Amino acid sequence: MGARSRGRSMQKTVVFIMGIGRSGSTLLDLMLGSHPRAFSLGEISKLPQFVSKGWRLCPLPESRFWEDNFTPEEMQTLARGFSGHRLHRAIPLKLERWVRGWLGKDAILNPYTQLFTKIDRDVLIDSSKYSSWLTRRLEAREFRQQRLQSYLIHMVRDGRAVLNSYLRIYPDQGAEALSQRWLSELQKKTVIYEQFPSDRKLIIHYENLAADPQGTLQQICELIGLEFVPDMVEYWKHDHHHIVGSRGTNATIAKYRGRQAEREVQSIHGDFYDKLNFEIKLDLRWQKELSAADLATFERIVGDRNHPFEWPQPTAAATTA
Repeated sequence: MGARSRGRSMQKTVVFIMGIGRSGSTLLDLMLGSHPRAFSLGEISKLPQFVSKGWRLCPLPESRFWEDNFTPEEMQTLARGFSGHRLHRAIPLKLERWVRGWLGKDAILNPYTQLFTKIDRDVLIDSSKYSSWLTRRLEAREFRQQRLQSYLIHMVRDGRAVLNSYLRIYPDQGAEALSQRWLSELQKKTVIYEQFPSDRKLIIHYENLAADPQGTLQQICELIGLEFVPDMVEYWKHDHHHIVGSRGTNATIAKYRGRQAEREVQSIHGDFYDKLNFEIKLDLRWQKELSAADLATFERIVGDRNHPFEWPQPTAAATTA
């Protein structure tokens, strides 16, 4: 049991998972959300868009959490709080945020606090991934005044695997553009990570999470102050209500509940997820699928920036460095 979880209730906490797409953020999100004291939000940054279009929030058909726990008016309020847009057409959001804070009427600008009134858990997991999202969210008074505690997990993966996964989904974009995208995103997220308090952050390698999920989750639980629960690893056995996230990871939940994976998953990944026998499998398909030409393009653009993430590597599963 983590030191912070002994003998007293923990402060309400939000764990932000930041990373480049295709790096395992949904996998980690759902594992952590399988803890009895935690709740997976998934990519909550998509909530305003989904609400405005009237789309279902959770991709799992058995979930009715959002419909059953929020009225339409409450969902609209939550969406406005998460949107980052002006609440009043004539007033800049920064000014309105200051005025509302001064008047003590800024509840709408503190959406995680609102979520905790509906979610009976100590920890919310937000895998929205984007550095701009994290920066904007931490400006809210709920974090600035430490009403809520924040932690940051930087999810990383061998860039060659990320490139291969992107090429599988976006073949028309090409290796050069996708390699440049990987490098640009890495630079942005590195800046955010370096500025975050050192005692509340971890770098987690996807490869280590997949190869040693129990050991990696134990490290994260120790950081957050949660007792590690072994069946967190088997995330597919638990109820989830997350917003979007990796279709491949969701496919394992679907299989466990007797449903077929989405057609898009099958068209992109073939039978890869069908063959998974309810296990966490290290995905190294890039080693066979990535062409020599695409690999050369990636290495020309990225240079040595991928060296810390290359797999296999001799480093520990997680580091605060």
